[in-house]
Amino acid sequence: MKRKRALKRSNADKRKEESKMKGTLARHFQVQFGISSSSSVSTNTSASNPSSRFQNLLESVAEDSTLAVDVVDACRDDKNFILSQDFFCTPDYITPDNQNLLNSFDFNKENIPCPNSPEKLNTVKSKRRRQDGFLVNPLGPTSYGSQEIKELADEVKVDKTTVNGAQKTQNFVPPSAVALRCRVMPPPCIKNPYLKDASEMDIDPFGDQRAKCAGLLPEFIGGNGLSRYHTDFHELEQIGAGNFSRVFKVLKRIEGCFYAVKHSTRQLHQDTERRKALMEVQTFAALGFHENIVGYYSSWFENEQLYIQMELCDHSLSINKVPRLFSEGEVLKAMHQIAKALQFIHEKGIAHLDVKPDNIYVKNGVYKLGDFGFATLLDKSLPIDEGDARYMPQEILNEKYDYLDKVDIFSLGASIYELIKGSPLQESGLQFSSLREGKLPLLPGHSLQIQNLLKVMVDPNPVRRPSAKELVENPIFNRLGKI
Repeated sequence: MKRKRALKRSNADKRKEESKMKGTLARHFQVQFGISSSSSVSTNTSASNPSSRFQNLLESVAEDSTLAVDVVDACRDDKNFILSQDFFCTPDYITPDNQNLLNSFDFNKENIPCPNSPEKLNTVKSKRRRQDGFLVNPLGPTSYGSQEIKELADEVKVDKTTVNGAQKTQNFVPPSAVALRCRVMPPPCIKNPYLKDASEMDIDPFGDQRAKCAGLLPEFIGGNGLSRYHTDFHELEQIGAGNFSRVFKVLKRIEGCFYAVKHSTRQLHQDTERRKALMEVQTFAALGFHENIVGYYSSWFENEQLYIQMELCDHSLSINKVPRLFSEGEVLKAMHQIAKALQFIHEKGIAHLDVKPDNIYVKNGVYKLGDFGFATLLDKSLPIDEGDARYMPQEILNEKYDYLDKVDIFSLGASIYELIKGSPLQESGLQFSSLREGKLPLLPGHSLQIQNLLKVMVDPNPVRRPSAKELVENPIFNRLGKI
């Protein structure tokens, strides 16, 4: 008895759902085709009325038990179903352009085509890059606030190029990555004019990229980046200073050895400034090792300044640092060893042009020539800038450069005269002019041999001055072994 009641109740529920489904279908058709409810339920409408035909079609569908059961089962599976838009002959994603178009349909025809949807607009999505945890608009100004960085970023922004007739989108490169690439970009291969077998021209495979990075590196690193100088060396004290550079005593961290590091006092932004500063480095590298030349180890640019790692010496012969009189034996030893250094560089076709006590160094009793900032070639193929005028001969002051090697001989003679005299040379006056005329006063306490040698070295005629080789072979130095 209970089973019969449950079955009757189930059949009643099924009939309710079927009638509900039939009403739902009717409402959907009415809304879609603009049919009012009053016209759909009217029984006195003529047979040619589309609403009447629609109602008959709906009733015929409801009478088909198979179709009704399938529809009801589908509804039972998903109560929140949405009928397909294709079933109602509507566009797939947007309202048709002409909403009154359906009112003109002829329902007597079959396979009525659905109106086409408007074409989709091709929208371009701009990819935003992530920088320091924040999303940044690649089309807007960079967070660095640099116009140069923005212009450089515009060149590497998302753009489309045609490859084999197809559109290919390039990936965006953030300015920070561009700056890193610029920073780790190796410097150009610059021709060394002091080497005879050097390459004939500069080699810079990164020339194009380097031009784009011009003005970008100072904005990014500006002295706050990773410093090779402070990473590799521990600065102890300043041991020298000049018009264009300073010298520091440093301890190399990884070796535990002491060196001298010289770096320019101002930033070298222009290519001409860099090349001029590099002349000293190139001279050191071209000369190689000699016991009477200050040793050279390495060099690099950092924060637009040139750093040169060199051999650390005990001191120089500067009068300001060694205010004492030198004995004749010490003077001869210094003259002989510096003459050997000059012979070495002259044989390589190089002139120093700045020989003076400040540039003569001592390490463990050995005299060494340093500071090649004014070095040039004897064949005059490079620009010529004279050094300290107090130690320059008259022909250089008159811009006559035919005997550049003899200029170094004059400067060495003037330097030895200063050491014997015990006081700095004058920049002008009677002493200045007398020295360039080859007139030296007597030097009490010193032999005539050394005084005559000094007079020959400062002779106003460069032809009569001895060469470095002749100076080294002078018999006066035979006394060194006896002193």
